[in-house]
Amino acid sequence: MKKLVIGLGIAFLVALHFALLVVTPPGFFSDEAATGAHVVSMLQHGTNAHGQAWPLFSASLGGGYTTPVYLYPVVAWSALFGVSELALRSFSMFAGITTAFLLGHTIRLWLGGNAGVTATVVGLTLPWAWLQSSLAWDPALVPLVMALALWAFSVLALHKDDGGRIAAIVVLPLALVGLAYLYPPMRVGAPLLFILGYGYLLIGKHISRWTLIVTCCAAAAVSMPLAQFMLQPDVLWRSQALSVFHYMSFFRGVWQVLENFFGMLNPMFLFVEGDPNLRHATGIQGMLGLAALLPVLAVVVAVGVRMFRRRHVFSKPQAKLLVIALCGISASLLGSALTIEGQPHSLRSCAAWVFFVIVITVGWQLLAELKHCRHIWSGALLVAIGGPLFYAGDLLFDYPERSANWFDASQRSLILGGQTNDEYPALAQYYYRNR
Repeated sequence: MKKLVIGLGIAFLVALHFALLVVTPPGFFSDEAATGAHVVSMLQHGTNAHGQAWPLFSASLGGGYTTPVYLYPVVAWSALFGVSELALRSFSMFAGITTAFLLGHTIRLWLGGNAGVTATVVGLTLPWAWLQSSLAWDPALVPLVMALALWAFSVLALHKDDGGRIAAIVVLPLALVGLAYLYPPMRVGAPLLFILGYGYLLIGKHISRWTLIVTCCAAAAVSMPLAQFMLQPDVLWRSQALSVFHYMSFFRGVWQVLENFFGMLNPMFLFVEGDPNLRHATGIQGMLGLAALLPVLAVVVAVGVRMFRRRHVFSKPQAKLLVIALCGISASLLGSALTIEGQPHSLRSCAAWVFFVIVITVGWQLLAELKHCRHIWSGALLVAIGGPLFYAGDLLFDYPERSANWFDASQRSLILGGQTNDEYPALAQYYYRNR
């Protein structure tokens, strides 16, 4: 009976995600429409919107690019489901939901079945994951690719079956290199995770030196087109324009990076206000939401007890997972912290929520040990249920109107009405004229 209730609850959450996508967020932003233009052109002409056949990177708006890791899968999706705004956003939502289930499976390998279910539910209700999986652009795939890398690392670290190990040996480097292709901020985080992950696997004798050498050579070969692309003048210009070090001295830049980094760990950002950009967050709850407050606090208190009282609070798997989460969060936030605009910038650090799910899941395990303290346990469950319901209600009733101007509502209405809008990017208009 318990399994049935849990299964129905998870099914309801999945259905709710897709149901809300019909009404929220309110229409495409210009960046989404520009991405859609490439998808439409690929389906109709076999080229991107600039006429390039089999493009590696397709120039978009503001110096950005639609990447092959996103473009080709979404083209395949659109061949089946169409190129409407709902269809393109459904691809992102499908990726976000898949990430939650993959995280649940991965954490189950470490902590058992109950923890896996908890992780899946946390991933499905996390505000950071929910809204950003509703938009049709490259960052929507970052958490999924990161979760693939985490799964592969876990299989190798835990010495799972040979069939799984062979797949993991292939998937881990491909996923990390794929992250670098997929989203510019991960060109900082992915190499760091590559070094840390393979360092751990080699020192722990989870892989051989020969496997590492072959992996590094293969990863370097696959990365060559990306390296060549990054050295192009317009790409270098955009990287420099976004870097904190382009506007200030080295030491002032380092201080700004630290300020940006810890700004994304600020409790107000994580639990109360979130990202000020209403395309990245709703502005009502923080990136982790109110439901995550008590589990995260439980982990922080437990870490303090472990450090200052020398008491064993965590099991070995929990302790290892928390170290992995700390490394993953740090690497994910760093790429965003190195940029100057829109701080605290949750979209550029979107890979971090994959690792925050680990922290929250361990926190729930710690809280479960306090079931005899009924006030604490009942309060935690009440917030855990009420927080996501309040978030979903806001997404349905208030957020669409509140965020309308952030999604080009007035400009889109002119275009969809058949009027010419010279102020709207031509690439974005291509999508509406040709879909």
